Amino acid sequence: MATRTVGIRSLGVIAFAAAALGAGRAEAEVFVDFGVNSTRVDAELASQATSTASSSGLHLGAGVRRALHAGSIGARLELDDVDSDVLLSVRALDYRHHLSQRFALTGFLGAARLNLATPAFGYYLGGGLEIKHLIRNWDLGIDLRMGDKIARDSVLATDPVPQGGQNDNFYDLRGVSLYLRYRFGGE
Repeated sequence: MATRTVGIRSLGVIAFAAAALGAGRAEAEVFVDFGVNSTRVDAELASQATSTASSSGLHLGAGVRRALHAGSIGARLELDDVDSDVLLSVRALDYRHHLSQRFALTGFLGAARLNLATPAFGYYLGGGLEIKHLIRNWDLGIDLRMGDKIARDSVLATDPVPQGGQNDNFYDLRGVSLYLRYRFGGE
């Protein structure tokens, strides 16, 4: 667990350093996202049982970013309804590369917490496409995203009995989110 905490902190330091080195001006843009997600969860339980569930739900996000020469960099906090469980994600490194005045590619890396009987933690990454300035201060975004080996220990009496020495439950998330973004300022 200590290694995972160090890794997540390292992501934050990298994002801060990249923003400080590449930021073109001192102002930051603040934004919020409103949309939907569709997510597939593959669970590998300690009992060696596997299961798959797909669901759709709401997507909310809030973030800040600063302009770079040909894009922007920032951080974002997201909340998603995944099969009636809350997925809390932090995009510690949220990069956007401008292809033109209207289109941008995005890429992100961070951490996720899936709120199950006991929380599951892991890495979160993905990328997408944005249509900028759809309507005044509004953008449209679509992201492909992945949560890799989001893990929780089998510690509850209701958890499957561990077999083969594995005491962890792993959840792989694959999904897409479609959202409108409202920008409060900046680029």
